[in-house]
Amino acid sequence: MTSPRPQGELTVERLCMLARVSRAGYYRHWAASSPCEEEAAARDLVQRAALANRRCGYRRIAAQLRREGFVVNPDA
Repeated sequence: MTSPRPQGELTVERLCMLARVSRAGYYRHWAASSPCEEEAAARDLVQRAALANRRCGYRRIAAQLRREGFVVNPDA
């Protein structure tokens, strides 16, 4: 016998049934949409720089990361 779930908690199986999508399709989409390691590492760097320099805006943080050797916003 399974342990009771807290009221209001839905399983992936139940959510997929309600949304009328297959569980395989859900997991396939979930795997494809998860951020890659490189993206997560870049986000971590930006967040650490922002926390260390609370008064700096995105331009100063981007410049700081460039000085440290990271490629930041190469299209701009």
